[in-house]
Amino acid sequence: MRHLTVLLAGSAVSLFATSASAQEISCNTEYTVVAGDFLSGIAQRAYGNLNNFTVIYDANREVIGPNPGIIRIGQRLFVPCLGGGSSGEAATITDASTTRSTTPNIDESAPIRVLTASGWRPFLDEDDPQGGLLTEIIELALVNADGDTGYEIDFINDIGAHLDPLLTKQAYDVSIGQIQPACGDAAQLGAESEFLCSNFDFSDPVYEEIFGYYSAANDPEYTEHQELLGKTICRATDFTLVPLEAVNLAEPAIEIVRAPDAPSCIDFVLAGDADVALVAIEVADARIKQLNAQGEIQLHDDLSYIDFFHATVAKDNARSEAILTSLNSGLKNIKESGLWFQTVRRHMSEFRQSDS
Repeated sequence: MRHLTVLLAGSAVSLFATSASAQEISCNTEYTVVAGDFLSGIAQRAYGNLNNFTVIYDANREVIGPNPGIIRIGQRLFVPCLGGGSSGEAATITDASTTRSTTPNIDESAPIRVLTASGWRPFLDEDDPQGGLLTEIIELALVNADGDTGYEIDFINDIGAHLDPLLTKQAYDVSIGQIQPACGDAAQLGAESEFLCSNFDFSDPVYEEIFGYYSAANDPEYTEHQELLGKTICRATDFTLVPLEAVNLAEPAIEIVRAPDAPSCIDFVLAGDADVALVAIEVADARIKQLNAQGEIQLHDDLSYIDFFHATVAKDNARSEAILTSLNSGLKNIKESGLWFQTVRRHMSEFRQSDS
């Protein structure tokens, strides 16, 4: 784990640099928080691995409060040794660049194993200190769930393998950022939608986003989805086709072309490699601005829609109900506390500034 929400002044990167440059911290001692500290930076200095910030958080929940991303100058935190050993014992360290974990001592159940990915800024992004907006929201929901919830979050960038086989074979419990089909409307279900409805349960909405259809500026304005029949429509590799199935756009009536990532679908339209791109508007607008292509491409407003991202669990997972109950309680708690809104605002502000 790199770190969770940082609501202090300054960027997460600069805060980490300040903390990491200070002297090492011995375990089995008390540490007093100073300006620029956050838990993952303290863990880096104490254990040599910022992924172990949860060890410190679990030992200091009453001092820190419900959000491990906020610690205050002057707080005295007990820094336990990993495995309960003495300060002279070596710590067991995992690779923080790929795995985030927490296993509270009071919870002996297996941790919830969560899958996330990269390559979809600002939603899923391994280069972001919090792993992207959706990754951070799920992590905050698990940290703030009712009861003590152990979890692990792994980056596996083969998104196509997340649901099947990784969830269906229960190598993992949860996948982040899935779109839920209208499972109650059998007439609208295409092959992918039927598969999702038959095999997976979905959390409460994690985040909502506006999606849009983009085409060349000299195309006519499309007002009905059926006007796209016969068109070549771009979706990023492994991205769901559920939104297209929901409006009766499926091969062979249309042709699907795959781009390496969502912003590249805008490139495909500009290059003539696709007639239409279906992309989240935040992502598309950032790419269009980056290319200075505002006059070359258009958004078809009448086709724009709001969709919801969910966490997904396999129906045959024996812990499916318990996992979703935990996730949903955490989502409710961070929305009621305002932490959800703060997190969304920060990610979107940083994303827009990075592409300005």
